[in-house]
Amino acid sequence: MAGFLLLSACAVMPPVQEMSDARQAIRAAHEARADQYAPQKLRSAEDSMELATRTLEQGEYEAARMAATVAKALAIKARDAAVAAASH
Repeated sequence: MAGFLLLSACAVMPPVQEMSDARQAIRAAHEARADQYAPQKLRSAEDSMELATRTLEQGEYEAARMAATVAKALAIKARDAAVAAASH
């Protein structure tokens, strides 16, 4: 029962850490010049971040958490692609 309550509490809390992580990853992608070297990947990350922001504002915390997690992963891919392209 305690496990259920803990899971329930997590589901209703805003995804503050996930949103912060995603913003930092997008910032790192920009710093790596992903807008020049991996613009499609960066745009996908930013689109996912916009979705996370919208769903957060609507109180849909689990959807916002998932979108922010996707945004972070896409931003990391964009940053890695930009770093690889810039080194060639």
